[in-house]
Amino acid sequence: MKQQIKYVLIGIAAMLITNGTVMAQSQEQVMAKNQEQVKTQNKEQVKAQNKEQVKAQNKEQLKNQEKTQAMLQEFKSTLTEEQKAILQNQEMTREQKHEALQECFSEEQKTMLQQNKEVREQNREMVKGNLSEAQKEQIRNNGREQGKETQKENSAGNGGNGGSGNGNGR
Repeated sequence: MKQQIKYVLIGIAAMLITNGTVMAQSQEQVMAKNQEQVKTQNKEQVKAQNKEQVKAQNKEQLKNQEKTQAMLQEFKSTLTEEQKAILQNQEMTREQKHEALQECFSEEQKTMLQQNKEVREQNREMVKGNLSEAQKEQIRNNGREQGKETQKENSAGNGGNGGSGNGNGR
């Protein structure tokens, strides 16, 4: 009888050990699964945050582009006939035009140019380091398109020479 009790107790001990091992393995699996879920949730949260940041940056960038365009139109409206003639003069180089315009700009126009310069610097700082390479390339392409549009506008007012100055590509 004592031996039977001993065997029963050994059997119970073996079952407890086996159950304990299985439970430990199950807990490890549950913990690993939970950790994986947490990682996935964190990745999704980061993606969502990045998406929101990009949206906000794009919105801010569009707002700044609109502001720049408005400032450009306002500046163009302040140009005198003399200044327009300088811009349309095909005999002058770009540098000569720049010098001549600097001499005849009013204080209001100089202030507008300075404000535009500050806005451009703010835009550069905002974009710098916060965007992916693909986004930076897209911004460069948008800037090129705006430059082409500005050139087209300028060429419409000066005989179609593209606003390039002396006709030799400068």
